[in-house]
Amino acid sequence: MFAVIQEVETKKPSKGNAKSLEVYESCFTVNGTEYCCYRYRKSDDRFERPIQKAYRISIRESFRKDGKVRQKQVSICTIRYYDVIDFGDWIGDYVRGDLKAKADILGITEEELTNIIYEKWQPVADQIKAEYEQTEEYRVTKEHDRIIREWTEKREAFSNKYGVDQGEYSRCYDVFGTLRNPEYLEKIKADYKARKEYEKQSQEYQRSYYDNFYSNYSNNKNSSYAGIFSSNYTEEEKKIFKEFYRTLSKKFHPDTNPDMDTSRQMKLLNRLKSDWGV
Repeated sequence: MFAVIQEVETKKPSKGNAKSLEVYESCFTVNGTEYCCYRYRKSDDRFERPIQKAYRISIRESFRKDGKVRQKQVSICTIRYYDVIDFGDWIGDYVRGDLKAKADILGITEEELTNIIYEKWQPVADQIKAEYEQTEEYRVTKEHDRIIREWTEKREAFSNKYGVDQGEYSRCYDVFGTLRNPEYLEKIKADYKARKEYEKQSQEYQRSYYDNFYSNYSNNKNSSYAGIFSSNYTEEEKKIFKEFYRTLSKKFHPDTNPDMDTSRQMKLLNRLKSDWGV
């Protein structure tokens, strides 16, 4: 039992991958505000693929019957030359029906059938890939893949840096990294700076407030002010304190602030929780 690979001619040449990436502006309106971003598409101009070949794969088995040598042939599949490039060389993707059904006809396992085929098919598939890697189409396609991969990485980095949606990158830059809308980029930077300044001032205010609050409480434990803690609160007031605690604990929890040390705030908050009796 052995595999036979017959090379045949195909009728029509096929079109390959796009020769270029194109940038275009896409605008839309949301709640009366117009938004524009720079998208990309692959050109309609595609590489010509000159090789018109396909490979018809079958299994032949010789056997003796009535004193004569006879042959049984089972057709496996037909794979076009460029199918190997576009879809891979796994024969199971090209078999009509089921590869196991073919093996059953031959009286062998699917693994045994695969091994018989690939002994002949693998060198052919490897040769096709090696030839394709010498073409202009391969070089350009790999370059397009690199550009798109870097564009994806830049979008993610931009989003992480300025705390905005990844789509905001495309409102400033195109797929090649060319700045198309410097005014909008400056707006993003200004909004980011203002937001960070507000957060800084807010944190400083909160830190100052709680430091003063705790200082007053610590220095006046024997006063009537200190005496209201934990003992004279109604259940309704304790419910309110619980809401205070939940809100502030979410705000200052370490998981919510990976880039900032909030242990001081959490320590103070837990002491207040104890004082409030909640």
